[in-house]
Amino acid sequence: MILEFILLVLTVALFLYAFLAGADFGAGILQLLPIGISKEKKMDFIGKAMGPVWEANHIWLILALVISFNAFPDIFWFISEYFHFPLGALVIGIIFRGASFTFLHYDPIKDRSEKIYHWIFGLSSIWCTMWIGIIVGSVMLGNFSLEDKEIYPRYFEHWLNPFAIMMGIFITNLMMFNASLFLYLETREDKHQWLKVTGRVLLLTIISGALVHISLFIQNANRWMLFFSNGLSLTLIMLSFFLLFPQYYFIKNNYRKSSRLLAGTQLLAIMAAGFAPLFPKVILFRDNSSFDIYAKAAEPEVLRLLAIALAVGCVFILPSYFYLLKIFKAQDQKFERDVKKG
Repeated sequence: MILEFILLVLTVALFLYAFLAGADFGAGILQLLPIGISKEKKMDFIGKAMGPVWEANHIWLILALVISFNAFPDIFWFISEYFHFPLGALVIGIIFRGASFTFLHYDPIKDRSEKIYHWIFGLSSIWCTMWIGIIVGSVMLGNFSLEDKEIYPRYFEHWLNPFAIMMGIFITNLMMFNASLFLYLETREDKHQWLKVTGRVLLLTIISGALVHISLFIQNANRWMLFFSNGLSLTLIMLSFFLLFPQYYFIKNNYRKSSRLLAGTQLLAIMAAGFAPLFPKVILFRDNSSFDIYAKAAEPEVLRLLAIALAVGCVFILPSYFYLLKIFKAQDQKFERDVKKG
């Protein structure tokens, strides 16, 4: 039960990072796109809407890294070693993105540099989402071997392929969809434009999702069959698709909480569908061996201490996080009321 509790917290951390940071990344990409709203107005709105999410979303990434390092050291080593270049590229993108966001929104001097920060923020958002998708695609493909000693097969071959790159494009579109939906529900103006953007990005997400399956089938039909012969995976894929119909109803009627909850459910279903056929395996190798998450877990005493720390931490972190979001939203709503009063 201890290991299952740790896995639950790790899953929640990864999901919250994918959902909240994903919407944040997606908003950065949308900031670059022409959507029929002036750049200044769009940037101001995105900054206010995504500010609360931006301030705290990396908590979940740090938590996931700490859990992985302590609970699954062999798996953490493997990912750090074999994904050295993708993870390095992702970290560089996060640094550039964070720095440009800070200067873009908090620099008191407004000059030409603002345009540079704007483009760095948007391009680094695309950069980060692509690398996240590429890493996910490479893990799903499982084209690894511990016998690879040369640089290209060990560090590049498993992710430098059509399926992993297509997964990067799909994840980018998926994060843009979450962001556009979030922004549509937040805005009190320009709802028609944001609705149009949400519909277009949704179409791109569906098309890129279909291309992910096609590229996987072409590249490795056995891996494709692994996912489509799994009943749970198929059920989750169908669930994420059919939830689009009630989602359309909620969007049209501006049911904000229900729509966000449904968007989170869809993302969770997609994430679970990708890894359900693998569990408890987490890393697949070309020779059909694997890293089993139970076999590669740390010593029981380490897991016990980690579980205690996580249980205590959750008591403080979760209420504090949601209280932080509430404070930010309350400030924004107060500011809007003051503006209307003049």
